[in-house]
Amino acid sequence: MNITRFSIQRPVGITMIVMLFVVLGLYSFFRIGVELLPALNSPYFSIAVEYPGASVEEVEEMVVKPLEQELVSLSHLKRILAIAKPERATIVLEFDYMANGDIASIDASKAINRVRKKLPEDVEEPVISRRDANAVPVMEIAVKAKYPLSDIYGKADHIFKERLQRAGGVSDVAVGGGRDREIAVLVDRDKLALYNLSLNQIAERIKGDNLLLPAGSVYSETQESDVRLAARYQSAEEIKRVYLANTGGGAVPLTEIAEVSGQDSRATRYGRVNGDDAITLQVYKNSDANIVNTVKQVQHELAALQDEYPEYQFIVVTNDANYIDNALHNTLIALFEGIMTTGLVLFLFLRGWRSTVAVMIAIPTSLISTFLVMYAAGFTFNMMSLMGMALCIGILVDDAIVVLENIHRHLQLGKPPAVAAEEGRNEIGTAAIAITLCDVVVFLPIAFMTDMTGQYFRQFGLTIVFATLFSLFISFTLTPMLAARLFSTGAAPVSGRIWTFMDSLEKTAVDKYEKLLRRSLAHGRQVIAGVLILLVSTVALIPLGVIGAEYMPRTDESNFRVSVELPVGQNLEMTDAVISQLEQYILTIPEVTYCLSNVGGSSSNWGRMTVQLVGKRERDRSIWEITDDVRNFARRQLAHASVRVYETESSVAGISTGGAEIHSPVLIYLLGSDMDDLVRASNQLQATLANIEGTKEIRSNYRVGVPEFKLTVDREKLKFFTTSVQDVKEAFAGAINGKKAGVLPNDSSNNGRDTDIVVRLKGSEYFKPSDLTNIPVKADGKMVFLGDVARIEEGVGPVGITRLNKQRSLIVQANITDRPLNEVLQELDSLLKQEALPEGVTYRFGGQAAEMDSSYGEIIQALVLSLLLVYMLLAVLYESAFTPVIRMLSLPLGLIGSLLFLLFTNNTINVYSLVGFLVMDGLVAKNGTLLLDYTLTLMGRGMSAYEALVEAGKTRLRPICMTTLTMVVGMLPTALALSEGAETRVSMAWVLIGGLLSSTVFTLFVIPIVFLFFDRHPVRTWFQ
Repeated sequence: MNITRFSIQRPVGITMIVMLFVVLGLYSFFRIGVELLPALNSPYFSIAVEYPGASVEEVEEMVVKPLEQELVSLSHLKRILAIAKPERATIVLEFDYMANGDIASIDASKAINRVRKKLPEDVEEPVISRRDANAVPVMEIAVKAKYPLSDIYGKADHIFKERLQRAGGVSDVAVGGGRDREIAVLVDRDKLALYNLSLNQIAERIKGDNLLLPAGSVYSETQESDVRLAARYQSAEEIKRVYLANTGGGAVPLTEIAEVSGQDSRATRYGRVNGDDAITLQVYKNSDANIVNTVKQVQHELAALQDEYPEYQFIVVTNDANYIDNALHNTLIALFEGIMTTGLVLFLFLRGWRSTVAVMIAIPTSLISTFLVMYAAGFTFNMMSLMGMALCIGILVDDAIVVLENIHRHLQLGKPPAVAAEEGRNEIGTAAIAITLCDVVVFLPIAFMTDMTGQYFRQFGLTIVFATLFSLFISFTLTPMLAARLFSTGAAPVSGRIWTFMDSLEKTAVDKYEKLLRRSLAHGRQVIAGVLILLVSTVALIPLGVIGAEYMPRTDESNFRVSVELPVGQNLEMTDAVISQLEQYILTIPEVTYCLSNVGGSSSNWGRMTVQLVGKRERDRSIWEITDDVRNFARRQLAHASVRVYETESSVAGISTGGAEIHSPVLIYLLGSDMDDLVRASNQLQATLANIEGTKEIRSNYRVGVPEFKLTVDREKLKFFTTSVQDVKEAFAGAINGKKAGVLPNDSSNNGRDTDIVVRLKGSEYFKPSDLTNIPVKADGKMVFLGDVARIEEGVGPVGITRLNKQRSLIVQANITDRPLNEVLQELDSLLKQEALPEGVTYRFGGQAAEMDSSYGEIIQALVLSLLLVYMLLAVLYESAFTPVIRMLSLPLGLIGSLLFLLFTNNTINVYSLVGFLVMDGLVAKNGTLLLDYTLTLMGRGMSAYEALVEAGKTRLRPICMTTLTMVVGMLPTALALSEGAETRVSMAWVLIGGLLSSTVFTLFVIPIVFLFFDRHPVRTWFQ
């Protein structure tokens, strides 16, 4: 007994079998995770190394190079990017997508441990974090209260930060704004020399008097007691009572030569929200963590903190999970809209509610059953899997329609319902299996894609495969059973004005199609020539640049970031004034809800702003119009500052991530050994980019050096005065930066935190060169001055050194306007080949350009593989080597409509539209399969090829038009969507709609012409 007969004869049994999948699918539905995009294996690791007091060159030579030498041999390492800055090195390790993140982390830790002994003693312990150093926070929170900023900062750094870091998925929480507290020991320089003391002596004495040490245990007959030395400072007043021993053996009170006080340290950063002072908390997630889950955990901790600290105000400025929730909600709406519009079309075509009900039961049944396999495969609800579901509505409808339409035809021949259901299903069985298996093999190659795009689209393709296989099962079982039950009284003719009009329309369409088909078959050469000219003309739109190409479509996520940089050497107050001016303008923009500003921190001439807008539906202007206004204001009013605006685009497959400059659309690495040559090449490249239409915000990471006082020691004088470079270094560095002398533990005035005790010369931050020469230096029991053993010169020192894969590098970047990325890159590449860079300097593209090349190559390979698999499958089903070739003509015929629709809707060729071509290969082939399958069936019954083609065309015209129209209508809500996240889906939907329409029209005429030619001129006779 075949499965269709079993389903018709055992309706309760087959219903329960289907319900089993539905119930398990619903059970799985509530356990499937939610995220914007599928989890990506993106093994990024950042290594931060602090080297107090070191210059940029020292950091590069003593820290970066030894670490690079050890790390470069790690397995699966794709790129190593190192940035040396004063007192700090940052190394970013990027592994390929085949790497296991946990193993890579262990290997990196082992490599650092091996090289640790080779690093200078003053280097602090390297810190490894599992995130890209260029990543942007998933949440930004402002903290306000009616307390001094130092108190709010203390609470945020000591309590709030630690609580948020406990949330699952959080890798780091950065605290910005506010002030640090310190116990300042400000030493009088002249008295230091008078009493023959050094800063190092003072710092060591203060630290040595601040002890808490165990001294063992004492025992009595009945108990054991611990003995400990408790000599820790309880307040700043106790530090004032410290005495110092000078070289003459006298005891000098600390207060005699220094002032001791608890105070806010010098401001090195500012934070504001909507113009009010605030502390900022930036929450970063692990590279492999789920954004939605991470944000939920953080929000749970924030709610708890708000209950515990009601006097503090926690303002969530940005929250990436909001956009994700909205985008997924809108994708689901598009899915349901597609189902409803499909139902309306089916109602008109199938003449009434019975057939419509049968199809409308088949669609959700297949989708719900798919949840079970998605859960078992570890998939999540994300843009990709939901997009796959939205686009496969047409496939699901197709299977049910083909069966129902054929059953309906058998009912009209007067057969009993059960017989009509079984025979109608069996007659179309081979074609249905061919159609479904073609869909399956079309999407299987996506599973073999290994790059970032492959990881994102794997869930998309396999979700369609799962749903399609369930649809095939439903069309063999539930659909025939429902048809037999719903039409138990036969297919009674329907009456009514609408149905009469539909009947007349269909009859007219069939008659006209027959006439056009006979005429096309009679003039085959002319038709084929016309179609070929149209195909070549359409495809030529790509190389001609009429249809642009880019990596990913831009997305409006109601959020943008602004980076402000002043000339090197500008102080924090100057930078803050510029940020404040820009902040005041941004707050006048009506669409802005929050503006969060961070000034300083890592550099005094740098600041960053995060701006949150109202939702996309609540404003008339796009984010690009708003950001262009900000750019224009900055260009007019802040010409002396470098202001760059980034629209946040977290949905672009991890590539364009707002503030992460390393993922700019245009990014070029210049590589070489000579910094002067690199600087010349950078200037040349920026000038070239400025002459290319469509580029904006061109910049380089090279900065003119920061003003510095350079100390050059005289070694002969060092020998004469019996002192050393180490003594000079301690005196010089300690005098300016200050020397840490331990901590004041559990400081009640600092929220119970340990407060640093810092010893430095009074007024040192305002020293001139003449002041520096008078800094005392210890020399064999006596004091000399810095000017006695060294000379001080004013100069310029490097801001930072970037190295890529062990070579010095400069990075040149640019954003693009409305011009497609591929056009800009092609023009740039040709100009660079004409204008030679300085000798020894090479270049390579990075960012979106590199990902675009990789992804395009992978998708084209997948497309070729899918075509090959489809051909092999059809050859097996038809037992013919040439029939599949005829059927596969549907794809080039579909290309005509796809490319024209991309042109008319102003969309580009991007990763999404390329995958759309892959999907189209499976969808458009259905029409050719239906037509050829019935033609071969009729020829098997004795008809000539000509008459079989005409008859098959007339018979299959209705189901072909029905399936095409339902798929087109089902995808229209996706193509026309204007809500959050719609930008990524639109280009794919238009590719499919255009491909289906053009392929349907041309398939009905071109495939019969080609089939008739091969029938009259068999290939085997060509060589006789």
